[in-house]
Amino acid sequence: MSVYKAIGEKLKEVREKNGYTQAEVEKATGIKREMLSYYENGRREIDIATLEKLASFYGYSIEYFIKNTEEPEVTLAFRTDGLTEDDIEVIGWAKNFVNNLYQMEKLLEKRDSRANA
Repeated sequence: MSVYKAIGEKLKEVREKNGYTQAEVEKATGIKREMLSYYENGRREIDIATLEKLASFYGYSIEYFIKNTEEPEVTLAFRTDGLTEDDIEVIGWAKNFVNNLYQMEKLLEKRDSRANA
């Protein structure tokens, strides 16, 4: 299986697991539904910026999609039903904030474990 096919399968799995349609993801991220379909089916190579945008929206790290791992590090998902574009933007900001906070905590733990070794 190609790398892009594997990434696409994870993208689709995460989207469906969180209850999003491709149209909802398009509205929230600005990534065209057609392109989402191509990415999810492994028919197009996904660039790192687009993968970062989708990973951030879904509340996952990029590593989840590119590494051969089964468990996500952080998952935060919100339904977009009845939300305005401003609401979606605020939710995206909050998810990024929590994900960044989590990543910083992991770095601090790593630093502390090295200092105590």
